[in-house]
Amino acid sequence: MSESTAAVGQHVTAHEGSPDPEDVLDRFPAKWIAALIATVSWLFTLSFAQATTPVATDPKSVVSASVPGATRADPAALSALNSIRNGVWSPDGKQVAYASTAGGNYNIWITDVQTKAARAVAPSPEAQRWPQWSPDGRRLLFIADQGGDEMYDLFVADLATGHVDNLTQSPQRAETHASWSPDGRQVAFSSREKTASAGELAVLDVETHRVRALTHDTPFGHTSVSVLWSPKGDWIYFNDGAYSFSDADVMRIRPDGTHLQNLTQHKGDARYRLFAVAPDGNRLLVTSEVKNGWQNVATIDTRTRAVRWLTDEAANFVAGGFSPDGRLVAYTRDFTSDTHVFVRDLRSGAVTQVSHSPGMQELREAGDLLVRPQSSPFSPDGTRVLYVRQGRTMPPELVSAEIADGKEETLVDNPLSPELARAVVPATHVWFKSTDGKFMIPALVWIPPNLHRDGTNPAVVEIHGGPMGQTRPYLLDYIQVLAAQGYLVISPNYRGSINYDRAFFVANRMDSGGGDLQDVLAAADWIAATGYVDPKRIAVYGASNGGYLTLMALAKAPHRWAAGVALVPFVDFFTGVASEAPFLQAVDRTLMGEPGKHDALWRDRSPLYFADRIEAPLMMTAGANDPRCPPEQAKQMERAIRAKGGVVELTVYGDEGHGASTTDAYADENTRVLNFLNKHVRDSGVSRDSRALGP
Repeated sequence: MSESTAAVGQHVTAHEGSPDPEDVLDRFPAKWIAALIATVSWLFTLSFAQATTPVATDPKSVVSASVPGATRADPAALSALNSIRNGVWSPDGKQVAYASTAGGNYNIWITDVQTKAARAVAPSPEAQRWPQWSPDGRRLLFIADQGGDEMYDLFVADLATGHVDNLTQSPQRAETHASWSPDGRQVAFSSREKTASAGELAVLDVETHRVRALTHDTPFGHTSVSVLWSPKGDWIYFNDGAYSFSDADVMRIRPDGTHLQNLTQHKGDARYRLFAVAPDGNRLLVTSEVKNGWQNVATIDTRTRAVRWLTDEAANFVAGGFSPDGRLVAYTRDFTSDTHVFVRDLRSGAVTQVSHSPGMQELREAGDLLVRPQSSPFSPDGTRVLYVRQGRTMPPELVSAEIADGKEETLVDNPLSPELARAVVPATHVWFKSTDGKFMIPALVWIPPNLHRDGTNPAVVEIHGGPMGQTRPYLLDYIQVLAAQGYLVISPNYRGSINYDRAFFVANRMDSGGGDLQDVLAAADWIAATGYVDPKRIAVYGASNGGYLTLMALAKAPHRWAAGVALVPFVDFFTGVASEAPFLQAVDRTLMGEPGKHDALWRDRSPLYFADRIEAPLMMTAGANDPRCPPEQAKQMERAIRAKGGVVELTVYGDEGHGASTTDAYADENTRVLNFLNKHVRDSGVSRDSRALGP
């Protein structure tokens, strides 16, 4: 959910569309009028969004719908829902490639645009992501790791023969952010040694597999991302970005490693995120918050370095790319309940809203802060744009839309079964004021049907990961699993969440487990105040940083919770930073300072040192290959809880990394979570005294 209005800490999400005035015939009636109406409509919507400051939502205003004959969604069917990401056109526009879990985990698939016939390119038990067509359309480049270890290799699949070539074969090095040279002979990419705290730029010869490093001595905690070639192949553009997402510059270098240049030099921290190079090589498409604190869209002239702002709004924008003739650019804008695709004519300045369906229309993944290279969303003939469409009750589909009239065509369908379609619970956007009064906190709430407002129902506070993450209004299967069993769920986008203004984004710096935890506790207050919830039957649940905040909530406010679920958590800043991948140490130091200098803060914000305060039953998971939150983190907490005689369950998945990646493991995890919560929350006669609304 990404909701964009003028207030700090707002969540933004939106999608809509309209025909482009530049495509109008000389005699203008129908198309011109349609374009005018769409443009006026967009301007009205924009003005309304910017003028509206969010107000706190009355908890009593949310209602459990009366749905006669309502059915409960099957948890197994929810866990098996197909996810679709990273759609890209083939060079001839006849096919699209994308990542899909249709086969059990993320693999690369291609679909024929005309016949809709689909097939997996190189079926594998390992997760594959980020397909890139070779310039001649005969091969696909993608990345994959082993068992979730995040030591990615680069692979090329020959579409005619089916042969798959591992280009890098480097288990001690991760290769990501790869893109083809214009002649298809080389691949530029980001390379990071397993023991390194920074990533470097490199080039690989596709035929010989020879690798040449282009950069050296990248600063601690930085990496080379969003790697893109100029159309002539004479420059490689990239972001020198901080892993903490706090700072990023647009750089360029010659393919022989000479003439390294910074195109966006600035003072302090600022992010210039690189998305595309124009077909003539004279402009770059970026987003940055330096204009007004929000990520807005701009072009950079590669000759003069002049910045031209295309948007200037209190909203979150994500750029897409240039049209084949370089005249148009595509981007998305987040609104309160939707995200929509827009196309702007760089000559006339005319803006056309292309997408019209309710929900989230996204050219790129909203959480892709270190931008992965992705070819233009424009079709090769320049008449359509490609995006993923999804929503609160709709799983992701790959869609193309005509720029001239917004007509959509579903290229990769992903329908719900009739049973699931009837059973899913839509999310509702709400706002509440932070306890310190600094922010309006956005949240999503799921209210199952046919509940009585009698204070007897169970609830879950779900905490997203990151902390640079965001809960968006998608069909979130893990939340639907809970709603299907009668749980009310609230997921706050606590301070530090992405896709808001910079002040909100950095508000948790040097304060993890502080203000963000208070936002989580305020969410528990809000859901309890609806009148539906038994305050003694509220659980807290999160993964990764959400798992960390879950443990902090259990330890710092022990009387509030009936149970806690912490998936792949970290529990101790000292041992966590020491054992995690070196590049992640840079993130934690940005967020929480340095060991030796900030030990008191690290100890106060490490839930392991307060395990003796935890009262509620606790469930945890870990992945044996997790480089981010190694399993020893969860095991430390398990030992501490057992030592005090508490209730704790820990499952370590043997061939998984930072979260379950296969459908089987994911279904098992969801089943364990549901059974645990049902036992200790929904079906439990909790009798202990509870200061439910106070720490």
